[in-house]
Amino acid sequence: ASNLRAENYNIRPASRHESKGIAGRIIPAIATTTAAVAGLVCLELYKVVQGDRPLSAYRNGFFNLALPLFAFSFPVSSPKHKYLDNEWTLWDRIDVNAIKPNGDEMTLAEFLDYFKMKHSLELILIICGTCMVYASHQDSEILKERLAQRISEIVAKIRGKAIEGHEKLLRFVIDCSGKNIGEEEEEFGYPPVCYWIR
Repeated sequence: ASNLRAENYNIRPASRHESKGIAGRIIPAIATTTAAVAGLVCLELYKVVQGDRPLSAYRNGFFNLALPLFAFSFPVSSPKHKYLDNEWTLWDRIDVNAIKPNGDEMTLAEFLDYFKMKHSLELILIICGTCMVYASHQDSEILKERLAQRISEIVAKIRGKAIEGHEKLLRFVIDCSGKNIGEEEEEFGYPPVCYWIR
């Protein structure tokens, strides 16, 4: 198998003895590297388990066993953005439970109303992966049809296949308009929306 791979990438083929020698040097290096990584991860895990600590208590570790080089640095905090009075980072999201108390899923119109009432945001664009679920500038016939549909139906129709049973949520990218929207929102946008369908 190693010679077939060598032939694919124009590497000189090796005999069985040479291949065993190369593999014999790689396996101890992999084991040593794995042990070092596991040890460094466990050190950081102790800090997480101990409770609330400042970011400066944690370390990023870099090592090269061939040199030998061990270097540690302070992690950098995520940039913070704002929309209205809400601060967010790339680790944040807006969770929306798609299922209403009666067991039915929200329609697109109900989803837009939910954002207007709960977050004071008027959505002008909803994108799910490569599917444009909603755009305020869409054809009025398409908008009229979609506003009455459940969002999962819209996504399934655009994708051309049903949402699979293991998919618990749909992830949306949104854009909004309104008089309260500032320059920062226009530049950085909003956190992603996790639309929980199960």
